Amino acid sequence: MRYLLLNLLLIIFITNVQTSFAQNVLPEQDDDAAEIEFCLSGIREHCQSLKSGLATYQGSLNMEVRGEPENNLSGAVSGTLAFDGTRVRFDVTRPGWTVNSKTIEHPTDDHTVGNATAKMKQGTLTKMFSDNGSKIAIWQSFQPLIVIGKASSFPDRRVTEYIDYRCPTLIDIYSVNMGYSLDQILDKLDPDHALSVVSVEKKSESIWDLIWTYTDTEHDEVTRWILTVDVQKDFSPTKFLCESTRLKNVKDDSSWIPEWENTTTWKKESEVWVPVHVERKLFMGPYSGTNEVFTVDLEWQSVNEPLSDDVFTYADFDVPDNIAIQDTSSGEAVWIKPLPANLPQPERGLSSNSTTMAILIGLNLLVLLLIGIWYLRKRMLHA
Repeated sequence: MRYLLLNLLLIIFITNVQTSFAQNVLPEQDDDAAEIEFCLSGIREHCQSLKSGLATYQGSLNMEVRGEPENNLSGAVSGTLAFDGTRVRFDVTRPGWTVNSKTIEHPTDDHTVGNATAKMKQGTLTKMFSDNGSKIAIWQSFQPLIVIGKASSFPDRRVTEYIDYRCPTLIDIYSVNMGYSLDQILDKLDPDHALSVVSVEKKSESIWDLIWTYTDTEHDEVTRWILTVDVQKDFSPTKFLCESTRLKNVKDDSSWIPEWENTTTWKKESEVWVPVHVERKLFMGPYSGTNEVFTVDLEWQSVNEPLSDDVFTYADFDVPDNIAIQDTSSGEAVWIKPLPANLPQPERGLSSNSTTMAILIGLNLLVLLLIGIWYLRKRMLHA
């Protein structure tokens, strides 16, 4: 009986020491694809273990555009993030290009819907976004109103610049621009789906480098992605690097040119690992005309604890008093809080639902147009 008890205690001890391997079975033989799938499965479980959280963050953004100093950006970054199952809250304030409200031109004919036009200016941009599972709310600092709609009608979150901070290491600037979710990114990395050749380098018993290498013979280029994972910290990804070289220089380590790099520092809170320092870098070089460094430090107020319902609605938005609120989730435009009476009549649009919807559509088209211009400009700069 005593022997059985000692064996049971030994099993419990080993299980507690090797918690990162609890839900996964490490391949018995050295099979790179199997080991990468093993780690990706561990990362998914790592993300799922962080069921809810509330944090604020502070940092900076510095962007330098080659040959265009007038387009450089530099300044402070701050925000709030929260998640609980499918419910999400994400705010960000950063330096950026904002709409110069003094240059907005509206259609002069009340009976037609024209395209609103405006010029951009450097400044501070704030975005607030919430999703409570049924309704979403969006506000941007150049908009006069908070827009509420059905969550199901807004599957694409790229306009919000949303980052899933359960695992920010995996989210490069391209993924932010495309609005990819963590599941989509992990699916793309799965060896069964990836077009790349995969390999694993074990720096130590704890630190593994997962490597995807893609060869583009048409353009004489080779690109590789190196994801560094701490398997003994619940598979926490600490670094993700993308670099390229010419096909003929693959074996020359000094020839590899970094394109972007994400790094994350993790800390254990409430028995799970959470990010406390995040850096995202885009390197200027032959593949990019931009040098960009985004850095934030996170302070967690809650980890895996119940969160107030208000956190996931516009009720928790910190916006100026003159910002209106409009709910279109029912299919009708309902003013929860009307536009200020001192705005020009074309902007107020209180005379009829048709005029109101025209203004809402115009505002949202303007937002989408500006985001599209910004994204195309970024792609041109990176070409």
